[in-house]
Amino acid sequence: MHSPKRTYEKNVRAPLAQAVYQGTEGSEGNLVVQAARVYLAGGDDGRLRAALAQPLRWEAIERIADHHAIKPLVIYVLNQYGAEKIPQEVRDRFQQQWVLAARNNLIQMQEWRRLLQAFDAAGLPVISLKGPSLALLAYRNVVLREFTDLDLLVVPEDLPATSDLLVREGYRLQSPADRSTLLGSRNRQMDFINDDRGTVIDLHWSPLHAMFPFQLPVRELFQSARVEYGEGISFLTLSPEHLLLYLCAHGTKHCWLNLRDICDMACYVSTPSLDWEQCLALAESANCDLVLKHALLLAQQVLGLKLPPTMQQYCEEDGEAQALANTASAFLFHNGDDIGYRETLQYHLAFVKGWRAQSSFLFERLFIPAEPDWQQVRLPQPLHFLYYIVRPVRLLLEHLPKTS
Repeated sequence: MHSPKRTYEKNVRAPLAQAVYQGTEGSEGNLVVQAARVYLAGGDDGRLRAALAQPLRWEAIERIADHHAIKPLVIYVLNQYGAEKIPQEVRDRFQQQWVLAARNNLIQMQEWRRLLQAFDAAGLPVISLKGPSLALLAYRNVVLREFTDLDLLVVPEDLPATSDLLVREGYRLQSPADRSTLLGSRNRQMDFINDDRGTVIDLHWSPLHAMFPFQLPVRELFQSARVEYGEGISFLTLSPEHLLLYLCAHGTKHCWLNLRDICDMACYVSTPSLDWEQCLALAESANCDLVLKHALLLAQQVLGLKLPPTMQQYCEEDGEAQALANTASAFLFHNGDDIGYRETLQYHLAFVKGWRAQSSFLFERLFIPAEPDWQQVRLPQPLHFLYYIVRPVRLLLEHLPKTS
């Protein structure tokens, strides 16, 4: 396994260039990226119009935008800057999809408001992560940011009362594991579904999986949380600096496999409320500095994010961050099959320092049971120790063909 520094020495001496889609859907993928860049910049520098002038397969554009979970944003930008280039039947389809996205978001927001009122009445503080809160804070139009579930963060001691409240509000656990098993989960998350309303709640008692070396202490998050308002809803959210770190860490956790994660982070960086000095201090205390630097470089590479000069220098002087941004960009624009398990494991290991910590991380990834293992094999409680065998076998069966 090559170290990120070695990769940097070989490949990343020059500043990062704009990443582009490769392969058979290069023109269509490039158009989707240019639409996201135009939205972030607030105008077209000519690249979007140049992309629209290419021969295009509109069904591929829709598929790529859907895969990257930014279809409403792409529709919005194309209608604003290139409607005359879009075939009429495609424009009609876009209109229908826009209406459906707006309807879904409004339904989700109504449920979000209902639950926030229930938590408030019960005296249970809840921080809203991503979803409608991020749509209100980072995007100029709530329809532009699709969300299919609601992520809520609570302090660990409130978890039983919060989960009981969700059950009273018509929700049930989505996992085959019972609550006591989930409480011991290193993922520190329980998923609930309301079958009648069709809504899903991801209830977190820490924002990140315990295996990652970069962590945001939940009590610190609540101490610095702030109340925001939007669309007639009052909600508790992370401080601007913690929210940026969370978005960077969340994207890193998921290997930046879709554009929406980068758009979320880049759009939020563009808001005027960030204190960069405070953000850097928090990043270093939470072991998130490398996560932050490579994420900002990635957003700059892919979406043309503008950074303050001091932050630009802070990020660029770290060769490891530049190498990891290149790796994440390759994940985002990969061709063919899904990214292999070895590649994502190597990427995550770059954020883990020291052989002891890396050994612990590898053991966690390979042997500690998690939700996919409980979903794949149903075992009674007395036999739960067998999940330590189920997990490596499942990983071997799922990933060996992709990495052989």
